Amino acid sequence: MDSVFLGAIGFGLAVAFILVGMIGIVVPILPGMLLVWFTVLVYAWRTGFEIIGWPSLVLITLLALITGLSNIWLPLLGAQKTGAAKRALFLGVVGAIIGTFVIPLPILGTVIGYALGVFLGEFMKQRDWRLALKASLGGVAGWGISTVVEIVGALVILLIFVVQVLSG
Repeated sequence: MDSVFLGAIGFGLAVAFILVGMIGIVVPILPGMLLVWFTVLVYAWRTGFEIIGWPSLVLITLLALITGLSNIWLPLLGAQKTGAAKRALFLGVVGAIIGTFVIPLPILGTVIGYALGVFLGEFMKQRDWRLALKASLGGVAGWGISTVVEIVGALVILLIFVVQVLSG
């Protein structure tokens, strides 16, 4: 087979894997941003870093790290901004882990577990369900924003990837 055909197949597979990774951002059964980044890394490596060069790969890696970890720091920031205590934040993380396995619906169990954990931790401290609810909703808002941030990050990575491949 000629190299143009193989290059087109490789490009098509890479785009498909990136799109699957983007689905994984919304449905956390798949390692979303990690799959997006790893796909670009493998493509760059397989093409000898000639099409996707080191500067682009470094930029893509930074984008993947910042946006991919937003599902950790934005929910915590959201709950913290509404006054949640450290114990509430910790219980939110524990609740998210438990919720992921107890409620096996994609992302729903994780978010519900996180919200309940923050609520419980804040209620234990404040003994005020309104403050606990406010902190819990702040954390859930942060989670929603983090999903949007990750999707935008993945779209920017996809755009950089496509531009690099089509211009290289």
